Parts: sequence; C-alpha cells; structure tokens
Amino acid sequence: MPYSYTIEERIVHLCWSGAISQADLDSFGEEMPRIGRRLGFAPDVLHTFVGVMTGLRPMVAFMYSQRHRQEPIPNPIRAAIVTTTEECEALATVIKSLDATPNLEMKVFHAEAEARRWLARQ
Repeated sequence: MPYSYTIEERIVHLCWSGAISQADLDSFGEEMPRIGRRLGFAPDVLHTFVGVMTGLRPMVAFMYSQRHRQEPIPNPIRAAIVTTTEECEALATVIKSLDATPNLEMKVFHAEAEARRWLARQ
C-alpha cells in the first residue's frame, strides 16, 4: 500500500509514497470512514507525498470524487494536501476542483507547517 497514516488528535496524517493507482485511492476511500467510525467523528486530513509517482488521469480523480460522495461526512472537515512536485500539485488541484463532497473543504499547500496551521484554524 503506498500510504501509511498516523492519528494526531483530530487529524489523520496520510503519508503517500511510491506509485499511486486507482486501487490505492479506492482503498483510501474505504479506510477513512472506518477510521472516522473508530474515532467517533470525521477527522481533518493531512496528505503529504514522499517520492510519489502518479499515472492517474483526471478522469480517475473525477470517478474517485463521485464514489467519495456516496459516503456522507457527518461533520465539517478540512483536507490539506501538501505537494512537493508539479505533478502532485496538478493532481491535487484536479481532485480539489472536482470534489464537491458536502462537509469537506480542501486546500493545496507547498509547506506542511502552513497546512497544519490551516487545519488548526489559526
């Protein structure tokens, strides 16, 4: 699996690495609701990328966002996406623009510290 996660109070930090496929996005989409049920609330999410290669096309991101909307988010959350390459930034921007999930606010960042401040609502 090209991601690992840690739970940091009200934030789930997902560290993505390697090559990301549609199956990986699907796995992530199934895992997040389980994490939320275990925590008893939908957490904010911090995505970081280490040595990520994506061959994902925008249509895959669109299909993911459509499936993602099927699992309602019970409370307002934020998802911060920290990108370090142009490729990751392009994919994150596409995902952000295509996703219209209620109760989800997404933003793309270049620095983790800035993303964490936004998630902390500072």
